[in-house]
Amino acid sequence: MSYYSHKLNSTHSHIIERTDPITGDAVKENDRVVFCAVCKSCFLEESWGYMKRRHCEQHQTLDAVPALSPTILVRKRSEKLLTILKESSVENSDYTVFSFILMAVCLTILFCIIYPDKFIFSVLWGGSISLGLFFITHVFFSKDSINFLMGNIKIKENKNIYLFEDRLETQKEIFYWGDIKQIKFERKMRNYRLNSLSTIPTLSLYFKDGDRQIKTLPTKDHTRIHLFLQQLAKISKFTEVYLYSEQLQEYQTIKQIKKNTKGNIIVGEPYKLYS
Repeated sequence: MSYYSHKLNSTHSHIIERTDPITGDAVKENDRVVFCAVCKSCFLEESWGYMKRRHCEQHQTLDAVPALSPTILVRKRSEKLLTILKESSVENSDYTVFSFILMAVCLTILFCIIYPDKFIFSVLWGGSISLGLFFITHVFFSKDSINFLMGNIKIKENKNIYLFEDRLETQKEIFYWGDIKQIKFERKMRNYRLNSLSTIPTLSLYFKDGDRQIKTLPTKDHTRIHLFLQQLAKISKFTEVYLYSEQLQEYQTIKQIKKNTKGNIIVGEPYKLYS
């Protein structure tokens, strides 16, 4: 897929010395760079290739170097790191234990019907077969295992989210609070009676220019997200922070954060928790 690249010269002083989000290197005169058509971020041509020519969930690039604009001026970045939301090494599915128990019960009942005088035998065989099928399904036929067997060895992408005093960073992107009108945390539930059945929380960024990006958080673990939300609340002095959770424990955490924080924080009310 084709893209536009540009060789920088002395007329591009407003671009030179910008930081490449991938390498962290300053862009210099005579470098070849690529601009994302959506957010106008500047990448060295090698970095654009590393990202598989994709940013902001699309492949389009600018056909000309952007003119001088406040949104692309060099920024003095703060090095004060508030918190890191790390990807869990093992993020189990909500239904992992439930599916194993259901399989074991069904097989045990089946063996009891076939061998009505051998209850212990039925329980042992039902549990053993369930464990074996569970292991085969989740290990040998997982997406990572199939990629390995097919030879599609990939470098694992770092999905951590870094919250700085003046910006939010992922492995490939940087978002400054000065460009964001609202940042929204949201967690929804699949089942309100089973408090563990949660969808993966998301972070939506609403920009002042009308653009929006949605980031999936790298974990569903409440204890780690609790700290992340506490630090995210500090950003409310720069931009509006909207917090919404349908998980009861997390909703109570959000209410407490709102009570103890001075800033522009809005709490969404999950009405289903009260129905």
